[in-house]
Amino acid sequence: MKFAFSIDGTPYSYDLEGDFFWGKDSILFREEGNLIEKSTWKDRGYEILSFMDISLGKTLQHEVKRIIQSIFAELEIELPVTFKIEDYHQYIDTQELHQKVIQKTRWLTRSDFQIDWNALCQKASDFLQQPVNFNNPLLKDEIIILRISRPRSLDINPLHRDGYLDLWENVINLWLPIAGCNEHSSLPVLPGSHLWNEKDILRTGNKGASINGLTYHVPGIVKANYPLDMIRPNPQPGEALVFTPYLIHGSALNLNLNQTRFSLELRLSDQRKK
Repeated sequence: MKFAFSIDGTPYSYDLEGDFFWGKDSILFREEGNLIEKSTWKDRGYEILSFMDISLGKTLQHEVKRIIQSIFAELEIELPVTFKIEDYHQYIDTQELHQKVIQKTRWLTRSDFQIDWNALCQKASDFLQQPVNFNNPLLKDEIIILRISRPRSLDINPLHRDGYLDLWENVINLWLPIAGCNEHSSLPVLPGSHLWNEKDILRTGNKGASINGLTYHVPGIVKANYPLDMIRPNPQPGEALVFTPYLIHGSALNLNLNQTRFSLELRLSDQRKK
């Protein structure tokens, strides 16, 4: 099915495959007891958080580069001393190679980085006025995803809500720009969509959406009884895009001409006693 949407007013479309259905008459986002209930931005569902200074941001970029260089070494791909991660697409030029890389970058943990994650969790907790950290009772170990999107590619997820998956129901999403992130490539979100009723959304089930023959864990949204008009909040280095898992997001087309986009996805869990 042809999926049509817009980002910052510009229309786009691509083919999204799957078995589509309209949802039940329900709103998944809880008005009370959610992690953004104390925020001033709960109606739009997202905000920008400044979480670390420039030096810490550079350390995070350095750690991502180190991880990528390690993966390239495993794949026996030689890199010049001057290698920049934004040039990733110049070395990973086939979908087969790219899949080998993302099979590793989608399952990272805190131990893969030399970063003070506790300080970040505390910053997020203070920002939300709610306690959050990596301890998700539905996971054996935390998951940190390094997203890689080559320029002018379909290295994207379909539009979705993370909250469709049980393990992400009680989390807050943090999207951190690393490299190649700008107004042409950062993560699009749909303001206020966490308040939409499921009966107004046409989507697939879990692991039911495919783009270019690749199947995704998250359900794919293909249509709604509201305009699918996305925006790119575009956080800067040292900032994070913070949003509820029920906010519709995704389809982060990288429109840069010659820069691969790298970003980190964290999901911090609600630590309040239920």
